[in-house]
Amino acid sequence: MTLELDELTANKVFQHLQKLTPFKKILVAYSGGLDSHVLLHLTSQFSDCEVRAMHVHHGLQKVADTWVGHCQLVCDDLKIPLNIEYLELNLDEGKSVEEVARNARYKALKELLQKDEVLLTAHHQNDQAETLLLQLFRGAGVQGLAAMPALSTFGFGQHVRPLLAETRESLALYAKENQLNYIDDPSNQDTAFDRNFLRNKIIPSLKARWPSIHKTISRSAMIQAETKQLLEEVAEQDLNSVCSEQNNTLSLSKLSKLSLLRQKLLIRHWISVSGFSAPSEKKLKHIFNDVINAVEDAQPLVEWRGVQIRRYQGQLYIMKSLIEHDVKQIIEWNTQETITIESLKITLAALNLDEKEPVTIRFRQGGESIYLPERGGHHSIKHILHEAKVPPWLRSRIPLIYRGEKIIKVLF
Repeated sequence: MTLELDELTANKVFQHLQKLTPFKKILVAYSGGLDSHVLLHLTSQFSDCEVRAMHVHHGLQKVADTWVGHCQLVCDDLKIPLNIEYLELNLDEGKSVEEVARNARYKALKELLQKDEVLLTAHHQNDQAETLLLQLFRGAGVQGLAAMPALSTFGFGQHVRPLLAETRESLALYAKENQLNYIDDPSNQDTAFDRNFLRNKIIPSLKARWPSIHKTISRSAMIQAETKQLLEEVAEQDLNSVCSEQNNTLSLSKLSKLSLLRQKLLIRHWISVSGFSAPSEKKLKHIFNDVINAVEDAQPLVEWRGVQIRRYQGQLYIMKSLIEHDVKQIIEWNTQETITIESLKITLAALNLDEKEPVTIRFRQGGESIYLPERGGHHSIKHILHEAKVPPWLRSRIPLIYRGEKIIKVLF
């Protein structure tokens, strides 16, 4: 059985792109391979767009230097400016080469992308099917099974995959008809990589039985993406009712009024929109068991990959992992100038105090007090911080400004 291929044209791709984004400045991720060469050739025909390309040299293969020359010649022929980025990858033992290279590549692309510019990558229907299967084998939920979106925010601009509805076969036919000379990366045959194993060993067998498998799997990814969007809308509504706008904390009393499934959905969404990496299912259970359901006077903590979840006074907090801090340090300060506290990575503005005695910055050891004339007499620093609802884990990090041996200011 053979499948008829829809004709791939620049006009077709451009019209699809117009539906996704109004941006007319385009950066094409160009590896020199079949897929990205077809995309570059198509975009070179967009008459009212400003197109440029970027080639990333990962330094993983000896022939990579020749690929740079090839890409430059192609771009020169198409009259498209080319940026070349050379990477030095940190391939620590145990890390996936694919993941490290991909993360470094997208980091470089994000840094190059300009405001109101759209990044185009040549992911197609076959890639989408492979991505969904890989996520499925990793036990992913809706977030992972939604695979790759056609449009997403990226750096100062947007990331668009305009060829997701096209098969690799249609791209190969376009390349043949337009006599495109592209690079054939030998590493694509290395089945030690999961995606290559799927592409070269598993999917051909599946396709022999179900010829339309790429299309049907991609349709499943689209349905999952719609489900993901719906769940995000529900989670956002719940977040607006449970989250404090002032300090981005969750009210545990309000959270408890939701079903357990919506609580889990909301917490994952809260972590995501707060800019942190997603927790594993095991970590999510710890958030419920060890933090949310902890006794009232506990100071629970769950941590993963530079993220901390804590609880205080019926509120759930999320933050970057606290860096090591010496509470016994004493820092001399000329208050006419700003000062940076290196252990906290914070800068204090000049206070312009009348320095009759040396001014120093110290931190709570316990038992400190300050004289407050407007409230009459001395007051415990501990009581003041508690009254101001400063969480316990931050109290030893609040700068105390001493003149001589007296506290004159508490900076929080």
